[in-house]
Amino acid sequence: MRSFVVVVAIGICAHARATTIVAIWTPVKIVISGDSLINSSWTAPNGAPQHQLSNDCKIRKFGTNYISAAGNYRIQIAAYDIWQAAARACGSSTSVSGCAARFREELRTDLGQIGRAREVHVGTLVAGLENGVPALDHITLIVTPRGGMSVRTESFRRGRQTWGRVILGERGAIDRYEADSPSTLSSSIQDQVLRLVRVEAGALPQEVGAPFSVLAIGTAGEHWINPGCCPASCSK
Repeated sequence: MRSFVVVVAIGICAHARATTIVAIWTPVKIVISGDSLINSSWTAPNGAPQHQLSNDCKIRKFGTNYISAAGNYRIQIAAYDIWQAAARACGSSTSVSGCAARFREELRTDLGQIGRAREVHVGTLVAGLENGVPALDHITLIVTPRGGMSVRTESFRRGRQTWGRVILGERGAIDRYEADSPSTLSSSIQDQVLRLVRVEAGALPQEVGAPFSVLAIGTAGEHWINPGCCPASCSK
């Protein structure tokens, strides 16, 4: 079975929603777009609050897998990095379903412990080719210090749906834009995802920002429509 996998995730730090990822699934193609702005906040050893804006690729390749993260995906005080969890779960060629199941268990184990001390919200996408056709899983995990954990999974597969979309992170401006604008469904899906990410960036330039990356996954393989900061460097 030929397969490769993309994992899109929202990690938790001081500003977990400081990003926008838009993914559209169809039976023949998946297109994912995301910003590259990293809005980091942390505490220095002397206790002073620190803040930095930078750019980085949010679609990274590990072996044959693409691992993509949106927002602040590290928890400094707990030494947690969602990239490491994704690499453990999906670091080798596997089906989308298998990758999603292992990644979900990694999140349950790691974030279940961290959630004892602070509230944790994680939303992820697992996307790729399964049995030669596009497949997409959307996982949401919420943990509260009182010990409660909620895990929800939404799957998109050929034969079940004909179209699906998931938005992770900031989306207020997108919702307003779609409420006030004509339908965007007449344009290509790559135009749709990039346009929506740009709409959010225009409203929240300190949280969502260029360069923007767009990755397409089809039955013939994957390719960059717009690399942005990927795979290894940023250019405006």
